[in-house]
Amino acid sequence: MSDIADVAAIEHDIHIKAALGIRQPSLPFTGFCHYCLAKVIGQSHFCDADCRHDYERLKANGRK
Repeated sequence: MSDIADVAAIEHDIHIKAALGIRQPSLPFTGFCHYCLAKVIGQSHFCDADCRHDYERLKANGRK
């Protein structure tokens, strides 16, 4: 018979698997902004916060 710790561990595994299943893939590093294609410094994906915001807004609307 399982105790409450076993049930909690099983439920925890279910939640982890569900979260991993809906996780968005990360953007690959290209050296260029994923929105405006400007060259970026370091390991950034966007040249500034405005481009990141616009990219996320378009992605949420299914355009990218």
